[in-house]
This record gives sequence, structure tokens and C-alpha cells, in this order.
Amino acid sequence: MNTLAVVAGLSKSGGGTSYSVPAWSNALAHEQVQRTLVTVLNPGEETSGFVDQKLVHLMNVGGFRVPLLSISWAPRLTKTLLRVCEETGVDLIHNHGIWLPANHSASVVSKKLNIPLVVTPHGMLTSWSVNYKWLKKRIAWWGYQKKDLDQARVIHLTSFDEEKDLRKLGFKGTMAVIPNGVDIPAWQERPQKEKANRTALFVSRIHPKKGLLNLVEAWKQVRPKGWKMRLVGPDEGGHQAVVQAAVREKGLESDFIFSGPLYGKDLVEAYWQADLFVLPTMSENFGNVVAEALSYGIPVITTHGTPWEELETSNCGWWIPLGVDPLALALRKATELTDSQRREMGKNGRKLVENKYTWDSVGKQMKTLYEWVLGGGTKPTFLNVG
Repeated sequence: MNTLAVVAGLSKSGGGTSYSVPAWSNALAHEQVQRTLVTVLNPGEETSGFVDQKLVHLMNVGGFRVPLLSISWAPRLTKTLLRVCEETGVDLIHNHGIWLPANHSASVVSKKLNIPLVVTPHGMLTSWSVNYKWLKKRIAWWGYQKKDLDQARVIHLTSFDEEKDLRKLGFKGTMAVIPNGVDIPAWQERPQKEKANRTALFVSRIHPKKGLLNLVEAWKQVRPKGWKMRLVGPDEGGHQAVVQAAVREKGLESDFIFSGPLYGKDLVEAYWQADLFVLPTMSENFGNVVAEALSYGIPVITTHGTPWEELETSNCGWWIPLGVDPLALALRKATELTDSQRREMGKNGRKLVENKYTWDSVGKQMKTLYEWVLGGGTKPTFLNVG
């Protein structure tokens, strides 16, 4: 089976797709699915480095930023995709993301060559995301995006909440729900700490969607003694300055640490040093960092904007309504636990991802989906035909 994956970017400072798309590609390659991954690379950008190029053929197509539209455009992308499909005999195209020119190019090539198309929106069709900068998206929806989605044989989603949001938009086609996976680190016991040295960790983009202003307000209400709040991730659109101003206004400068983006061993160390993970997001299709934190044995606080109800059912965290007060209550509960109680919750989370969210498991499911699309397999149990 020869497949082509397309994603608008794999920038080292990008969002979750910079990790999840390479991870999907690597997992499928381990399942003997031949894989070419094409992305746009702008001047001065550095790719995330997660693609195993011994298994996956990575192609970077030169592009440039269009500042007024906040998009990247690669003039040669469509021709490149056509050439790859024709020269290598691509059986299926997997389009990662929507709205962007690169994603539309993949749909154009799929239609032109009559190659089956699978689309993964990566959370870009959740209610919050659709309403954010809604005018630009409304124009794109009626201009090309709805047609591109209707053209897909299957829309792949990572949660049932995401599926519900897409049905609300009127999509009646076939959808498959397969979660993202996580690379599970080798286990190590968490270090013993002094009482006045506890850390709550946030890892993601510094973006309005992530609910950080709610976090500042909630932290002010609780202000747990001996705790620091560490924010790890790249600033997007200048939002970090807004969050820092809120921190100063509340007199919390000594409580908040802005570490910027961390990678490799530095990020691993940040996870192992954390006692609690907090993602107060407004909306996520999956929330890769939640699974990552659980894999390190860290209890998690996140919102109903994510699909992580299992935090409650598996006793490994708090799944809370959006807003300041629910977040403050969860922070108070989490920080008042003993270290041993938090560690026990963390071990429960580790078991959850080991049993359900490994890349080996989700790679097998995606291969099964591809086989069904190409007519070579029975209908998967995770498929919902509209």
C-alpha cells in the first residue's frame, strides 16, 4: 500500500500536528504502509525532527508566509503532489488539517487523479475553532472547504466530541474515530522534593485558545503555598505578553515561570520534574499533551473542551467545566493532596495510556481504515457511516 500524507507545516514551534503527523507516519510505516510525507517549509523555519526518515520519505516544499492572511503558500506544491502521485503510484492521500492552501492542494490532486482521500481536521472543526476568526473561515467554507470535505471517503477524528461538532456543521459523510497515540517513556520514580518546591506544568502554545487568562485568575484565588506554575511553549500572536500582564496585575510574578518552548531532553526533564499538569484549554480535538503528561505519571487537570473524561473514570486527574471557578476548585484539590496520593493518580494515568494510547495500537487501526477505504477489508468497528 503506497500512501501520501500532506500537512501544511511541521515547524518546530508549531502545534500538535508537528508531533502527531510524523508519529502517525512512523506508526504506519511500522505496519508496512509505504509513506511519503509532504510539507511546506518557509525560510528560517526548522522542522520538528520527529519523522523517522529511515521509514518515511519526507519532502519539504519551499513556501513563504502571507502575513495579512496568516498562512503559508507554496507555489510549487500542487505540481509536486501531482508528480509524486504519478511517479510513485500513490493509492491513497491522507490530508492532515483543513483551511490552508496546502490542504486544498491535496484535495485538488485527489480529485484530478481520482485517488481516495482521507482527511484529519486535527481539531480545526471543533465549535471553538470554527468560531475563532469566523469570517475568514466562513468565506473559505463556502469557497472550497465544504467541497473538499464532501470529497473525502472518510473524515478521521480523534474523539467522539469532535465527531459531534462535525455533525452539527451538517456533514453527513463517513467518519472514523481513532485517537492519537503517545510515545511512552521508560518509567522512573519521581524525585523526592522539599515541601516548598512543587511545580504545576503547562505545555502547549501560548494562545488565547489555551485558557491561560483563566489559569492566572484561578491561581490567584488558590495560590497554593510552595507551588510554582511553569508555562512551556512558544508564544503565538503576542499572547504571552497579554498573559504576563495579567500575572503582573495579580501580583503573581514569583509564582509563574515562562520557559518558552522546550525540546528533547529539556522537555523530558520538565515532565519528570512536574507534580501536576494543567491544560485549561477552551477546545482540543484530542490534547496530545494530556496523554504525554499521563505517560510520565503526572495527574492532569483539563477541561470539558477536551475529550478526556477518562481522567475521572480512571482516577488520574480532574475533567472540569470551562471557567475560572471550576479550575480554582480543581487546583485546590490537586495541590492539597499528599505527594503519595498524586503519584498514585499518576500511575493510574500511566496504565491508561499503556493500555489504550500507544502508537502501535493506533497505527494498526489506521492501516485497517486504509484497507477499508481501498476495498480490501471489512468495515472497522470504529467507523461511523453517515
